[in-house]
Amino acid sequence: MATWEEIQEARLSEVLQLQAVHHRLLAAKAQGIEADPADIEVARSVKATGLGGIDRVNARDDY
Repeated sequence: MATWEEIQEARLSEVLQLQAVHHRLLAAKAQGIEADPADIEVARSVKATGLGGIDRVNARDDY
């Protein structure tokens, strides 16, 4: 069974990966270039789960 710390670390890793996708999508938009299709698919899947609107203001911003 996973410890609380292991669960926290795994969840934090997931959040940081999603933040990295978000930053890459914003960078592509700002540069006027086509975003990576894999990043677009991740964004679509997150939006479909209903998690896309969750406020991530308290999440760390290192990725």
